[in-house]
Amino acid sequence: MSFAQDTTLTARLSGEGYTLHHDAADSQAVPIQEYTEMGIRELERFFGKKFKNHVNVYLFKSREELDKQWQNAWGIPGFKSECWMVGSGLASRLDLLSPVAWKEQACEHDPNDKVEIKRLVYHELTHVLHSDYNRSGEFDNINNIDWFVEGVATYSSGQLDAERYGDMIQYVKQTGGPGALSEFWKGQHKYGLSGSMVSYIDKTYGRALLSQLLEYNDVKDILSDLKITEKQLIVEWKAQVIGN
Repeated sequence: MSFAQDTTLTARLSGEGYTLHHDAADSQAVPIQEYTEMGIRELERFFGKKFKNHVNVYLFKSREELDKQWQNAWGIPGFKSECWMVGSGLASRLDLLSPVAWKEQACEHDPNDKVEIKRLVYHELTHVLHSDYNRSGEFDNINNIDWFVEGVATYSSGQLDAERYGDMIQYVKQTGGPGALSEFWKGQHKYGLSGSMVSYIDKTYGRALLSQLLEYNDVKDILSDLKITEKQLIVEWKAQVIGN
């Protein structure tokens, strides 16, 4: 995976463990810096693990520039991102579409919602921390842990808020919910479903074990450490969700 530095981002803001690369005129640079600094410290406390490498955050002022980075990083020439896609985090790097561009170049995101922006930064930082410890590193060799990767980031970032959790509960009550872990990271409620499963694991098995699971790139290892079958895990999660 290639991570060429973007030469259009000429300004930098640095702190312990990170550097923010941004356009000199971007009014969101300082807030993003603050959320990055807070996020690194808070996520290290949450997981009881340190970021292994210096984190570089790239704040792009246009979707065109962000798409060029993703084309290069993901090896997909001509890739065009969906309007809801505004960030990615992996291998000690965060790429973010600056909130100054959200009104015109993004959907499903409010550029005036500071809580949403903060949670987005925390979500992508979680992916970076996770990739620091995962056996696959860049998540390019994983078996049925998409739900866990995204669920961990949703849960630890605070994105599993009351509204998202409530919508997910109603979906499970109405449809019966997913019958396999591979179905959690699918559809309209995938963030709520995946985040709630990780929340269930955290509250049932403890933070230390949840943190240990970051290492695994195969669902079989996760289930082995939890000492439970996939079917029973879903049954017990569903009972807890419906019970709430």
